[in-house]
Amino acid sequence: MIDVTVKVPEGRLADFYSMYGRWLEGGGDADTDADGMPGEVGKWAGADVNLARAVWGRFSEPAMALFSVMIDEPDREFPWDELAQKIAFQGGRSGIAALLTWPGRHCREAAREACWRWRGAEGETTVYWMPSEIADVFRQARDG
Repeated sequence: MIDVTVKVPEGRLADFYSMYGRWLEGGGDADTDADGMPGEVGKWAGADVNLARAVWGRFSEPAMALFSVMIDEPDREFPWDELAQKIAFQGGRSGIAALLTWPGRHCREAAREACWRWRGAEGETTVYWMPSEIADVFRQARDG
């Protein structure tokens, strides 16, 4: 293999890594939906650290704080209000959900599933967690 240097717009780095990974695997361009987002998304894998690093770099500071809590305690289900308390967030239940909007989009732009899970039905407390296999990738991205 040879080294190749290319300039990539900072805001498109995750897209570049995603496209390059598909190309290395012998695939073509991913199908996109009406918003230009990848139509199919894959699961996060141990080899996705550079992609996760690019996605992590696009998170807001409050989102990084929220995900750091989940990264540091993978598989633990956090009630929304406990997460809010841990990061000193005053936006309430809907604010926590809103904090996840852009990270979800950034994951999808990278052709990957959301990096967290949630559960909560009407009248129940919503809980959020990060599966350990995804937390491992994002821990490396955050700390590396």
